[in-house]
Amino acid sequence: MKFGYSDDIVVIGLGRFGQAIVDELLKLNKKITLIDNNEEYLRRYKDDIENLIVGDAADTRLLKANKINTTGTVVVAVPDNIEIVAALLELGTKNIIARSTTPRHARVLRQIGVELIVSPEYETGKRTALIAANSSFLRYSDNLQEIGDDFVIGTTAIKNSKLNNKLVKEVDFNKRGVSLVLIKTKGISIRPTGSTPLHQNDIVTIIGDISDVNSAFEWLQEE
Repeated sequence: MKFGYSDDIVVIGLGRFGQAIVDELLKLNKKITLIDNNEEYLRRYKDDIENLIVGDAADTRLLKANKINTTGTVVVAVPDNIEIVAALLELGTKNIIARSTTPRHARVLRQIGVELIVSPEYETGKRTALIAANSSFLRYSDNLQEIGDDFVIGTTAIKNSKLNNKLVKEVDFNKRGVSLVLIKTKGISIRPTGSTPLHQNDIVTIIGDISDVNSAFEWLQEE
């Protein structure tokens, strides 16, 4: 099925890491599209997700036909992903979260233009280390939920007055290593775009590496 809504989240690869992300996004009632070359993996979500695509995510024709490059966020959860990421970048995909398997892999991803990289295999002890060494992490740990291999999703209120009335695109969460996936303002939940304004006391939900989310929480709550 063809689609192309700018606030969709695409998850490529439904191994354990990919499934953990998808399961959490479903709890948040996000509009999700899944791509995997194994139809059996996709079948698990047939009752919950409409957009299920069987195929090679490194094929630019498949990506373009399904307007993957126009979606808000693409999570590349498969470990062998350089060709997939290159295809996404070729089509101008803006917000890519890519999984790396080694430090060298991460460097290659950065060199080709990926800003947000997660390394679950090499950071499994990071959460414990952060809790032990970082008192600010203890402050926020109740608001964070692991969704697989050191990847977390968290919700907090904006207290930083410098962010009041700023547009999402002016703030650029991606440079801080996190993706903004939801804003609750005046009791109404919205899927943010670049032109969405931020206000003090808005409740925001972000996703990313555990240390980046922790750092973003500090920044959002500066007074």
